[in-house]
Amino acid sequence: TDLSPFIEALERALDLIEELKLENIDLDHIDIGGGVGVSYDQEKIIIIEDYINTVISKVGSMKILAEPGRSIVGNAGIFVTKVEYLKQNDIKSFAIVDGAMNDLIRPALYDSYHEAVLIEDNSKGVTDSWDIVGPVCETSDFLAKDRELTLEKGDYIAILTAGAYGFVLSSNYNSRPRVPEVMVSEKIHSLVRKRETIESLFENETIFKDEVN
Repeated sequence: TDLSPFIEALERALDLIEELKLENIDLDHIDIGGGVGVSYDQEKIIIIEDYINTVISKVGSMKILAEPGRSIVGNAGIFVTKVEYLKQNDIKSFAIVDGAMNDLIRPALYDSYHEAVLIEDNSKGVTDSWDIVGPVCETSDFLAKDRELTLEKGDYIAILTAGAYGFVLSSNYNSRPRVPEVMVSEKIHSLVRKRETIESLFENETIFKDEVN
């Protein structure tokens, strides 16, 4: 949200480069790294153009390398999950979905926020403040908490900003096959990663042989 830490780090690196020049060590490029975030919950993020222009003005003729990563792919991915059950009591309301912490672990791991929206608005459902939770046997298996939504069984929920640290952090915990990936470009969509199967989880396993060869 603030350019100043990036610029401060850059200026320290440039000071080091000047010291290296005094030792006849000349560098032809500088890697300014990553750290440019995305907005998960309406946070104000830095303007990329301002950052780039500031870097160029300070670096001069040196080649610039950058690792923009999450700022490019974060909002390019969504995780779609289906409501299997609704459970309400006097304290909490739960929407149990078929997606789980093994598919998108950031909420469980970092308590990170991802916006959750209905794929299609549903006026027939139950309006409440829902915790969106998965079927894995862990108390930390949740995707979102206290979200005001109108839901019924069978609805599809999109968990947004899942393009970074989503699939790459997914696992087969609880013997759950990992989800497929579909790439969408305007009205065109294509399966770019097949859904794993139970059989594929065990295909590299062998039976222990206790005899001595």
